[in-house]
Amino acid sequence: MNRVYRGLTIVAVAAGLLSGVGCGSSSTTSSGGTTTQAAATVTVADPWARTSPAETTMGAVYMTLTSNMGDKLTKASVPTTVAKTTEIHETVMGGSTGTSMASGTGMSTTSMMSSSSEMTGTTMMGSGEMSMRPIASLDLPAGQAVQLKPGGYHIMLIDLVAPLKAGTTIQVTLTFEKAPQQVVTATVRDS
Repeated sequence: MNRVYRGLTIVAVAAGLLSGVGCGSSSTTSSGGTTTQAAATVTVADPWARTSPAETTMGAVYMTLTSNMGDKLTKASVPTTVAKTTEIHETVMGGSTGTSMASGTGMSTTSMMSSSSEMTGTTMMGSGEMSMRPIASLDLPAGQAVQLKPGGYHIMLIDLVAPLKAGTTIQVTLTFEKAPQQVVTATVRDS
């Protein structure tokens, strides 16, 4: 009976030690006998959206994100009263890389790129045209400010319910791989 009890104790201790392995979203430091855990955080600065022309059904939200420990922006969303679909996008130089963004929107890639170009300030330059494409996530290296800006990374609003007008605000929910979800208020402005 003693051997069974000792065996269960060893298994319980091993399980307790292993349960702390692989947490990944915080680090532990010890100083003077006390233990503290640093939580993953992302600081959001200057969230804004550009006004949209009345004839377009697209919009974009911009901001600067800084992660303290390294993280990823994995999802962004806005209320369906603002737009039907929200995606994380990047702007790239090249031919047909933006074809996937037109699926399900009822717009051709060319007209979408044209409308989006007006809205985001990007231009099409002959054979080296700029296009946009959705990305699964956006890397946020530790301590580095990552800008979402016209002509670069941005949060794309597809099938706007109404044009974005200067002075109004949009609630944007940001989901990260490690840090807690955040809701930020983006002010709509001309630039």
